[in-house]
Amino acid sequence: MIQEFYEKINGNYEVAISRMQNDERIQKYLKFFLMDESYKSLEDGMVSGDCDAAFRGAHTLKGVCQNMAFTALSTVVEQITEELRAKNFEKAKETFPQVEVEYKKVINEINKIM
Repeated sequence: MIQEFYEKINGNYEVAISRMQNDERIQKYLKFFLMDESYKSLEDGMVSGDCDAAFRGAHTLKGVCQNMAFTALSTVVEQITEELRAKNFEKAKETFPQVEVEYKKVINEINKIM
């Protein structure tokens, strides 16, 4: 079930299992991911035009995604993080829809297995 989840989100199950040791622990952290506020911070910053707030949310989300081995989401979040770090808000606005799609995919798939 957890391995299938990683396949559906284009994540890396092998990395996740090597870090967290078993599916039960991964599932525990998936629940925590549902409560994580970093995406909301990124989204709020993007909506309000606050590049610094968006960067803080993106940077935090990037770390969480990398730790969880959410490869596809991590890749686009890393991209927007670097755009925001460089204060290239217009480019970040172009990237944000990709982040939104990948984030919602992860959330939807987590909700299916919980």
